[in-house]
Amino acid sequence: MIPLGGLGPGSTGSPPPELLRYKNFLYLLVVGYAAIVVTTLSIGQVSLSFNYMIMLIMVASMASRADQCMMTCIAPFFLFGILSVLFDLVNVIALLSAPYPGAGHIFSSHCPEPVDYILPKNATVYLTDAAVNGTAAYTVPKDTQVKIPRDLCSAVWVVRNVMLLLGAVLDIVASRLGYKMFKASMELSLADGQDPNQNQGPLAQQLMMAPQGGFGGQGGQGGQGGQGNGGRNGGGQAGQRPQQFQPFQGSGQTLSA
Repeated sequence: MIPLGGLGPGSTGSPPPELLRYKNFLYLLVVGYAAIVVTTLSIGQVSLSFNYMIMLIMVASMASRADQCMMTCIAPFFLFGILSVLFDLVNVIALLSAPYPGAGHIFSSHCPEPVDYILPKNATVYLTDAAVNGTAAYTVPKDTQVKIPRDLCSAVWVVRNVMLLLGAVLDIVASRLGYKMFKASMELSLADGQDPNQNQGPLAQQLMMAPQGGFGGQGGQGGQGGQGNGGRNGGGQAGQRPQQFQPFQGSGQTLSA
């Protein structure tokens, strides 16, 4: 049975040296998450930076306020790290499985591709190097299928993908660190625990002591149920002090019909 107090996850007080040795690694995570958050916000990817901001706040609190937050934040840090890894996995799969730009253009800043488009109304285009000198206007009627070039790749696209991959690696490292801290805290909690019998309730203690001497109260009631002075004396003695079983002593008596 694990005691609620002591050195387990969720307890307060200064953490032991077995957990303080991870403090430098927490500061390294703070630097990494801060760089990702600043970069993603600078390119306008607010939705991508949301998980990293939560991890940054949690890791920074554990590193800078170890005596107040490290012990209480180990379990949430470990669980949210696992959730962040799952979210990163979903984002990476969606990035690689997209038909365009696709996995081949993750780090490309230029990936033009023509797209079929039906004009909803007439459109005027200007042709260069036409038969006449200068430019010539040409009207394309509506409901005409044309090809329009598109290019979703850019410098922002490249930075976003790099931050996504780096964030996934950082979340994996944070989850691994959270697991080690959680395991160390549980081992310290078990090592700091007392005798498991001391954590049992009063009823459990009585049940464990019952075979040695019985329950005094029931002995007293049994003594009162007897007849004569012998029954009353026996009940009083049983109520005062539990006695062990004694065999029958004395001569037998014959019952007449």
